[in-house]
Order: sequence, then C-alpha cells, then structure tokens
Amino acid sequence: MFLIKARYIFVCDEDFTILENKTLCFDENIVELGEFEKLALKYPQAKLIQIPPNSLILPAFINPHTHLEFSANSYTLHYGDFLVWLKSVINARSNLSQKAKEKLILNTMRSMLKSGTATIGEISSFASDLVACVKSPMRVVFFNEILGVNENANEVKKQDFLKRFYSSLKYKSENFIPAISLHSPYSLNKDLALFALEIAKKHDLLVSTHFLESDHEFKWLHHKGKGFEKWLRFFEPNPKPKFSPQSFLELFKGVRTLFTHCVYVKDFNHFDKNSHFITHCAVSNRLLSKARFPLKKALKAGMSVHLGTDGLSSNNSLSMLDEMRANLLIHQDFKPQDLAKELLLMATSKPAKALNLELGELKAGKIADISVFKVEECDLKQLPLQFILNAKKVEKIFIKGKECSF
Repeated sequence: MFLIKARYIFVCDEDFTILENKTLCFDENIVELGEFEKLALKYPQAKLIQIPPNSLILPAFINPHTHLEFSANSYTLHYGDFLVWLKSVINARSNLSQKAKEKLILNTMRSMLKSGTATIGEISSFASDLVACVKSPMRVVFFNEILGVNENANEVKKQDFLKRFYSSLKYKSENFIPAISLHSPYSLNKDLALFALEIAKKHDLLVSTHFLESDHEFKWLHHKGKGFEKWLRFFEPNPKPKFSPQSFLELFKGVRTLFTHCVYVKDFNHFDKNSHFITHCAVSNRLLSKARFPLKKALKAGMSVHLGTDGLSSNNSLSMLDEMRANLLIHQDFKPQDLAKELLLMATSKPAKALNLELGELKAGKIADISVFKVEECDLKQLPLQFILNAKKVEKIFIKGKECSF
C-alpha cells in the first residue's frame, strides 16, 4: 500500500473536482483520498512515495485508438485528402509493416507511457503488433480487425481472422484484453461483418469500427460519388456500396461499440446512447478528412465522446497531451477553460466508460492507474488549461498500483 501527497489532484469525476494539498492512498486499487496525517495514521503500513513539491496527480490517460503496425511512418504517407492518403498506404503498407518490428513498437509504446498514457486500444490488422502488446507494461485492448468487400474471398478472410483472433485469446489477462474491429462500411461486406459481430457477441467482446471519416465515404455510401470505385476495383470487378450509413449502424444494435471519427455524421440520434461511443481523432481528421468533427453538436445530442490519436499513419504523435493541445485549437466554439476540463475527461473517465474498464477516475475502488506531473503554481480555474498547454512528460506513472519504469 502507498501514500502519495500532491499539490493538486484532478479527480476526473463529472464535476471535475480539483483537490489541493491532499493525499491519495492506493494499492492495486484506489483506497482513499484525504488529509495526509489522517491517512498516515489509518494506514501505518503504507509507504510514502516521494514526488516533487509542485506535483499534479490524475488518472493515467486512455487512448482507445492506435495503429502501432504503422509506427515506422515518417515522411512516407501522403495527406490532404483521404483517397490520396489511402493510395499511399496501399503502396507503402508492406514496407512500413516490415520496418515496424517488435523493438520499434515497444519503443513507441514506451513514449506513450512517458506522456501519461497507461491504456490503449490497438487496432491490429496483421497481428505483427501482438507480441509487443503482450510484452508491454501498458494495458492493451487488442482489437483484431477484419475487412474485405469481395464475397468470393470471404472464407479466406474468415480463416485469417480466426487465426489472429484465437492467437490473441491465448494471452488474455487483466492487462491484455482481446476485442474485435470491423474496419468500416466501405471495406466490408455484410457476411464478414455479421461473422465478426457473432464472435464478439459469443465472447462478450468490445467492438471498434471506423465510421464516416471522409466525404468520399459519405458520398459512396449514399451512391453519390465514385471516389472509392477506382480503389475498390483492386478487390472486386464491379464494386458497389454494401451498406448505407443507417444499415451499417443497425448491425451494432445492443453491441458495445466504439465508432471512430464520425466526422460526416449528420444525425447523432441514430446511435444507441447506452452502447455506442465516439472516438474523436482531431489531428487525423485534419490531415485526411477536410472537415472538423462537430464536438459540441455530438455532446448536445447526448453522445459520449472521448479522444484518440489514431496511428502514426495519420498523426505525428501518439501523446494524448499533444492531441488535447490540437483540440484546443480546432474547437473554437468552446471557451478554452471549459474545453480543457472536457478534454481531460475525454482522455480519462470517458474512454474508461467506453472500454468498460474501472479506470479513469481517482475514486475509491477504481483501478490505480495514476500519473504524476510536475506543474507550477497558478490560478485553480486556469490549472486544467495550463496543464494541457505545458505538460510534456510524467514524473511517475502507475498501472494497477505498480510503478512503471521507462
């Protein structure tokens, strides 16, 4: 059992409570928050952890959408339009995959730890990231991905998916959680989609999917554009949309699903507010989508929205701090001080809820995933904003009460 005393504590509850000069008691779970003297007397066996005098503690960040298999990308892929980017991905995928060895992926994950992230949702297309994700001290929700539009290739696709999926199941633990990803409505046929969803239901697994990321996808699914047609001809001779946006959404009824991007969603009332969650990747959207996700509209519609970085295939950083800074600049319809608090919840308690994990809030009984940052004295109302603007790396980070080394 440990005690850690901090100048500031972000509890990351719904009211965004900020505590001053309080102490956190924890082992694998959060035990109690309170005055140091009282907790020291109550838990005499607890060891005091030394941290800098001006420190802030808060829940470790949760990044529910990464693509570590593209960790080698730098200067290679093309941005500015989704189909331009997609073409560059297809051309460079093999080379980038060969470069993304276990060591590189582990180093990438280590950099995320240093920036305060303890849990990720990894979208795995080829399983080349599996060993690194198992070895890392990070908590990983491992989304095995399936895609394929050509129905003639369904059996091959199913067997490949099952091989990867059952390999990941062998490593299931508290810190490695197998899950399923259905790539997108433009890259899947209905048979493959239903196949993957049945497995998710059978094993009670989380699901992730990309949804309405680009204007090309929106037009394709509405039979109004042929941008995807040329690309899809590589996979089937006469490609046609397999879904409308609504028919794709209906597949996930009652299934706990993270919908990533949703930039071109027109009506958020079609989502199931109890089981559907949105992962917002601002930097990726800026580089590929030519539009900004309507965050305020989604929140007003009652959606639970959280942050993700996407992969280094469409971002230059997997730091949630960098992602929050980008959001501060992109969403100009919020006051900066209000948005800062919202973004911190979107990086802690909200993704924890979406992933169905007892994390993201410094509350008795929650798992003790804790980060410690050095800060400076400032006005309490300004602290969330100042923290996002200035923080770069943690002083310490704990996963399930165990300090991680870098």
